[in-house]
This record gives sequence, structure tokens and C-alpha cells, in this order.
Amino acid sequence: MLTELGLGRLSFIEFQMPTLVDKPPKGRGWTHEIKYDGYRTQLIIQEGRVQAFTRNGYDWTDRYGPIVRAAAQLKTTERAIVDGEATVFGTTGRPDFQALRRELGKAESTNLIFHAFDLLHLDGNDLRDVPLLERKRTLQRFLKGAPPALIYVDHLEGDGPTVFEHACEMGLEGIVSKRADSPYRSGRQDSWLKLKCIKSDNFPIVAFVEKLGARPRRIASLYLGRRDGNRVHYAGKAQSGYSLTDAREVRERLDPLIVDKSPLAEPIDKPKATWVQPAVEAEIQYSGTTDDGLLREAVFKGLRDDLSPPAGASLVCKKPPSNESSGVPRENILQLLPDAMVPSKEELIRYWKKVAKKALVHLGRRPLKLVRHSHGITFYHKGRLPDIPDTVHQLRVQKREGGEGVRLWVDDLDGLLGLVEIGAVELHPWNTTVDDIEHADRVVIDLDPGEGIEWEMIVETALKVRDMLRSEGLDSWPKVTGGKGLHVMAPLQAVITHDDARQYARKLAQQLVSKHPDRYLLSAAPSARCGRIFLDYLRNGRGNTAVGAYSPRARSSFPIAAPVTWTQVEKGILPDAFTLESPFRPAKAAWAMRKNR
Repeated sequence: MLTELGLGRLSFIEFQMPTLVDKPPKGRGWTHEIKYDGYRTQLIIQEGRVQAFTRNGYDWTDRYGPIVRAAAQLKTTERAIVDGEATVFGTTGRPDFQALRRELGKAESTNLIFHAFDLLHLDGNDLRDVPLLERKRTLQRFLKGAPPALIYVDHLEGDGPTVFEHACEMGLEGIVSKRADSPYRSGRQDSWLKLKCIKSDNFPIVAFVEKLGARPRRIASLYLGRRDGNRVHYAGKAQSGYSLTDAREVRERLDPLIVDKSPLAEPIDKPKATWVQPAVEAEIQYSGTTDDGLLREAVFKGLRDDLSPPAGASLVCKKPPSNESSGVPRENILQLLPDAMVPSKEELIRYWKKVAKKALVHLGRRPLKLVRHSHGITFYHKGRLPDIPDTVHQLRVQKREGGEGVRLWVDDLDGLLGLVEIGAVELHPWNTTVDDIEHADRVVIDLDPGEGIEWEMIVETALKVRDMLRSEGLDSWPKVTGGKGLHVMAPLQAVITHDDARQYARKLAQQLVSKHPDRYLLSAAPSARCGRIFLDYLRNGRGNTAVGAYSPRARSSFPIAAPVTWTQVEKGILPDAFTLESPFRPAKAAWAMRKNR
């Protein structure tokens, strides 16, 4: 999803979507919010004008009149993008999905409520890389004194199973658990988890059975599908839950979508079915699924108008790459890198043959996060992997939020070349080895400069961090990143957990912030970083990564992240001093200052 943040008018941003799971996450680092039964909505505020968009990017400004007018009354900003849920409370005092549908489009409605839970942009600052809790604190300040139609969604930081149990006892739909330190990433992510007290989801309608002899026409039941990329598979039948009004409305809504043949990837024999294009989705409540994936006790809750366009509607923006448009499934894209530049596979092969021996000291036997280039796009990879060459090893790991995942690792040149084969460009290793993935063997502090920071200040800071670590008995080494900053790496002498490593890195960074708050900060918020260095301790933690030593970068001139000496740092070595063509010796123009400055 391409936007124009900070450059021009604000554009719709594809939502971050939670992953549906069966069990709430345990342990520290999670926040929990009430899951509201409504329509996911994005408000874009700019220069006094407010627009409201649905999850699929359709403009519903006219249908959300009361919410839009309330947002226009906010006097604290000229530009903002707010993520939330539009709801209506029913007679039970809880969100009512059907009541929401009846209320849409009523210009003077006093029942529409917008529950705001995230802030993506504020007055020229893209906040998506800011940790969740900082975004929420900013959002809470932003909504202070807002009209009643705009409500800030607070969170709990208690035990996930306990919070979920209480939510279900209160008759709520469920909860959404989110990593407290996570950035905002479009698409479905494991850092947001959705848990429902009663199972429900959205399913495309693939056919209907008509009530015989009914005048006016109405449906008797619906056949449902389940999407798998471009394919739609049969998911079962919903025979109940329809009011008389629903049955008539759905029949008329599906009438222009009737087709001669089944849209299912694997046709089924349903002689009473009238097949339709799977363009309209329904919210379905169900008790479970059979072994072959069919819904048990499926009950119709309502049409999802926000997920399908009315006649003549069009998307407001370019959709992100999908397996239809790019060949890469959307669920495999953690973050798209639209401005990336990548070397050819031949260049990468020559490079790894040149540096493998030294690179494997830093990259070998470590779980890897990958930046891949495939089908013309470059992206941080997540989820299911393509076919893996035999030279690349696979490690099954337990995810923090539950369930099992796979991480790749290599231990020789053939493994590095195998990664090139699947399109890997950048390698970001964990701070641990495959021999003991639950304990960190090093810490890293990333010196990330804001606008207006001279390189000399980065050097000065790196030397201070070195001296702090030395006083702790740790012998550190520096790494230029191929970007704009510098990493200070320190091997750990004792075995500690990843959470302890992150807290240790934060404690060190906090010492500098306390002494020089005008020069350093622990917040990634862009609005606060001008003229200061962000001491990024969040690179530590289970599964958190920093770009690996000798990894190429997907940038112009193909710089690499390279280990350097403290003498080179003192002389002012620049972060893009090393390239694919010159991985061991910096170019003459790679120095910011002379040694005797």
C-alpha cells in the first residue's frame, strides 16, 4: 500500500490485521484490548476535512456522518490518520452488529461510535515504526476533550488468559492481544492476536438457495467459501440466523452476481444452488469445523458491507501486492520495501563466495529473518517459506504467541548460496545460535540518528557506549550498517534470557539518556528525534534482529553492513563505506573526518 506520508496529501493505509488464535498469549510484553463487534474504520484528517474508509479501502465518509463531523471538531491537529472500529451499542449495552448496519447513513444518528485504538500519522510524522504503547499514549493525548462519538480504546497489561476469561464472562465478543513494543505493519501479523469467545469470521458467499414461492423473493440458505489466495474452497452452509428482512435483502444483493458455473476451485454437487460471484461476504457464527474444513452449526449474522463495494464503487488506492498481482502471497509480506534496489543473483553469488569465511563467523548457525526479492518486489518475509534448497537448514521454533514456526539457518557457503536461490538479499540474525535459541549470546545497541545529527556525534556516542560496556566487563565491537547508523555489539559472558538481554540494553541506554536528554532518547517517535539519537535497545529480545555483519543492503550502490575496528570509528568511517565490490577495504571517500580532528 503506497502512501504519501509527509510528502503531500495523506492516503489510505492498508490496515494491520490480527491473526485468529485459539489461546491467549502468556507472559510479559503483551497488551489486551476489548474486541468490538463492528466495522474496522480508518479516519483521515487533513486541513479540516475528514474522510472515513472501510477495511478494503472504500470511502464511507457519507455513511459515517456523525463520526466524521465529530472528528472535524478536533482542533489539535491539521493532519492525522486514526485506526479504529465503528460500532453501535444495542439494548444489552454491548456492541450490536445488526444495529450498526441499521444506523449507517443516518445523518443525525447519535448512536454511531468510533472506538480509536491506534494512531498512524500525526502532523507530518509517520508513526508506524513507533512502538505500540507510545502510539497509544500519543493517541490518548490527541483525543483529549474529543466529542462523545470518538472514544479512546484503553488496554490492559495483565495475564492474557485471565483477561480473555473475564471478557467472555461479560458477554463480549473477545479480545485483541498486541505486542507492546510492536510497530504497525499492514497485512495480517502475528504481533496482533485475535481471540473470540464465540467463533465467528467472514466468508464469501458462493451460492444461495431460494425460498420457493416467496414473493417478494428471499433466500432460504447460503453456501459459503473460504479463500486460499486466488482460489475459493467450499466452507459449508448457513441455514439459520436470517430475519425476513435479511432474507430479502441478501437475495436482492446477490441478484446481479449470479453466474452459470460454480466459482469454487473444486466444484461440488449442489443441484439447488444458484451460483454467484464470491464478491459479497457475510459474518458467520459457528461452533467449530469438521476434519475437512466445513463449518459446524453456521449461523448468519449479517452482510459485511464494508468488505464488498456497492455498485459502481472503486478502490481509493492501489492495493498492496498479492499473489495475483505479484506472484508473492500477501500473507508472506511482513513489510513491503517499495524503494529497494537489489543486486542480481549473479552479483550476490560472486559476493558470498568472496566473503563467506568471514561472514559465517557472524551469520552462521543463527536463525535468520530475511529480506527477499521475488517477482519484482522486495519485502521482509514472514510465514510460510518457498521450497528450500537442501543446503539451507530449517529450525522449528515455538512462537511467542503460541504455535510453531520455521526459521532458516546456514553454516557454510552452500547454505548462503541456497538463500540466494530463494531470493534472499538481506540477512538479519537472531542474537542467539540454533544450539540454544532461548538464551541471548550478545546484545546490540543501534545508534539511529534523527534529522540534523552530524556523523561526528554518532562516533562520539559509539565511543561512550563502548566505554560503558567496558566498565561492565564486556569487550564490544562496532558495525557500520550500510544505512545511516551504527551498531555497537557486545558478546555476553553469561547465559541470560532474551528478555533480560533487552532490559540490560535498555538500562545502558537509559544511563546516556539521563545524562544527556537533549541528545539521546529511547523513543522512536519521529516528532521527538530531530537533533537527537534514538538508542534502539529493542533490537534485543526473542526473535528481534539487527542486520547481520556482511549482509548486503537493498539500497543504491549495494552497501553492506560490516564489522569495523574502533580505530576506524575514531577516524570517522561512514556507514556505507563498504560495498559488494569492496567488502573489506573502504573507499577513499568513506571517511567523515580525519583522525587528528
